Amino acid sequence: MKECCKNSFQETEKKSNVKKWFNYIVYVILFLIVGGALVLQLFS
Repeated sequence: MKECCKNSFQETEKKSNVKKWFNYIVYVILFLIVGGALVLQLFS
């Protein structure tokens, strides 16, 4: 593999990693909100 190709591949990999973590955090927050609402419904 050429050096230029390696570098660009690593950069895109980093970006997709950040995207993956961002998606993960968003899903966790949504899950907590929905879960919290369900718990409040059940116990109130």
